[in-house]
Amino acid sequence: MADPEKAMDEVLKYLQEIPFWPQLPQRGFREQMVPQYTQGFPGIVEDAAKERVFVETARSMDEMERFYEKEMAGDIEHFAITPDYAAGLDAMIRGLRRHRPENLCFTKGHVTGPITFGFTVKDEKGAAIFYDPNLADVVCRLAAMKALYQIRLLREFKVPTIIFMDEPYMAAFGTTGMNISREDGIRSLNMVVDKIHEAGGIAGVHCCGNTDWSLLFETNVKIVNFDAFHFMERMALYPEQIQSFLARGGVLAWGIVPTSASVRKESTESLAKRLEQGVESLARLGVDRERLLTQGLITPACGMGSLPEEDALRALSLVREVSLFLRQKHLVS
Repeated sequence: MADPEKAMDEVLKYLQEIPFWPQLPQRGFREQMVPQYTQGFPGIVEDAAKERVFVETARSMDEMERFYEKEMAGDIEHFAITPDYAAGLDAMIRGLRRHRPENLCFTKGHVTGPITFGFTVKDEKGAAIFYDPNLADVVCRLAAMKALYQIRLLREFKVPTIIFMDEPYMAAFGTTGMNISREDGIRSLNMVVDKIHEAGGIAGVHCCGNTDWSLLFETNVKIVNFDAFHFMERMALYPEQIQSFLARGGVLAWGIVPTSASVRKESTESLAKRLEQGVESLARLGVDRERLLTQGLITPACGMGSLPEEDALRALSLVREVSLFLRQKHLVS
């Protein structure tokens, strides 16, 4: 889907309690998950012909002083996400102004997390910018400012804003392709998380692959979103960490609705059963069953930007139907 107004109308149709603004990569290169958040990064070069971005290190050093001046001054507008990079964000504002759902509880935005951004964007020599301490710091601060920009925009609707950091690259944590320490990973994520919380937002993290989930549970995030359709059994490796996370008020976001052709084969009942089996598996390992049911969200397993429109709409519909089915069955509000 490439029409932001139509995409937002569909979001508001199915997800009235927690609508999100749609990313629309079919509109072009700038709406892909990394280029979408590059505005304001010192030394960034956009090569639309090759559909890539990279950093010129010499120019980045020249522009870094101004970056820090704007960031430290709290100049959120300097780090705006403009409509040519995120048409769905403006569409969300217009959509909520036209038709604010009566049961609106939260708004949801998102940024590409600092680890994924820092390992996807390279310098002119092909090295990941996360390995440069100066650029890694900029990555974290830029992600935080992009989050704060969204929180400020969405504040007019007078409900809390959830900001998810999308971190697919966390699936590579601990491999030779991602040589960073656990401490650096936690610190980098918390740099963004803490800024979101200071601004009154709610920070979450989403990884669509498998990772060392204990690292994410040790951060300060309030929501951990995982692909429960494909990796449900992997969560059983972390019962103590999940229990501690829930005990401090954390929320598990179960990505139970597949974002592949499998969405055509699944039903509300089949997905609810799969999730309930996951809950029971964790409960047998000592995780509080009541918390698992009450401190949970239903989400798609991953992004839907590459899906055919019919499949994307089915996924949205199933998110709503599975959530309602489980709430009614377990009497969860």
